[in-house]
Amino acid sequence: MLKTVSSVANALGALNYKGTWNATSNTPTLASGVGTQGDYYVVSVAGTTDLNGITNWGVGDWAAFNGSVWQRVEGGADGNFVNLDVTGQSTTAALTVNTTDANHKISGGAGDIYTLYAGRSATDYYIGRDASGAILAVTGTAAPLLLKTNNTTRLNISTGGDVAVSTGNLVMSTSGSGIDFSATAGTGTSELFDDYEEGDWTPTLQATDGAFNSVTYDTLTGGKYTKIGNVVHIQCYMRTDALDNTVGRSGDVVIEGLPFASVTASTGINGHSAFSVGITSAFAGENPSMSFVGGGGQTGMQLMYQTAADGNTSNLKPSDLGTGINSNILLVSGTYTSA
Repeated sequence: MLKTVSSVANALGALNYKGTWNATSNTPTLASGVGTQGDYYVVSVAGTTDLNGITNWGVGDWAAFNGSVWQRVEGGADGNFVNLDVTGQSTTAALTVNTTDANHKISGGAGDIYTLYAGRSATDYYIGRDASGAILAVTGTAAPLLLKTNNTTRLNISTGGDVAVSTGNLVMSTSGSGIDFSATAGTGTSELFDDYEEGDWTPTLQATDGAFNSVTYDTLTGGKYTKIGNVVHIQCYMRTDALDNTVGRSGDVVIEGLPFASVTASTGINGHSAFSVGITSAFAGENPSMSFVGGGGQTGMQLMYQTAADGNTSNLKPSDLGTGINSNILLVSGTYTSA
């Protein structure tokens, strides 16, 4: 830390310039604990001569005697902060040097702002609030940049530019934010990866013109989904133990409850997605063999079957559903585009 002449004088008393000092050869010869208060030398050659435990002398530094020990006053143009521990307590309070502290702590006022710890090892430099919880560590000139909390590496930026999250997760705190791949070549409308999630959804049978009077599902009934961006992959297994369709529903049978509404486009391949029907059994009429979800913000998938006579497809009707226990067994999986 570069101190003004007045602040040094306030700490040491009257100043007496003794000339320059070679910190490599210790010329003129200086000894720990020996000197006259106020005498100071300006370092002309950097070195590691030990004066009262101080060994990091840089060109332009002052070696000043306070009456008991020699102290280093930072004076180099490029900074020489090894083994320096700086605690800024207040932006307005006067700062004083604690000469009995092994790290030469500079402090003053009330309320910590930041602490700089340097020279904790031969290569590490830390910026943080205290020695046990460094926030930033820069290790060497050809080593990675490490971001730390509680002395544990959280983020590692390699010398080649790769960024690794060492512990914890990379969290997007703002909805719609993500990983931007716009630097890659392409003609897509978006290159922002902004969503990923996994979860459960609850499939339910009903008709397009309303719910059935009552439906009891087997405990195995349920669905899973994975959402990557706006693409949703779903799976579901259904089996009913009782179904009352005597209300007189005449619409088509659908499986409702998709975890996300379909894309708002109502026509074209962007608005429709087909699903694979894997297992079907125990239906009263036709067994569904295919399914799809339409566009326009739908949350249900249409169940269909292919007639054996002409190969045409027809929509499944409520009369095709079984009403007894272990009926309407259905396994469906597929992918669609969400809104």
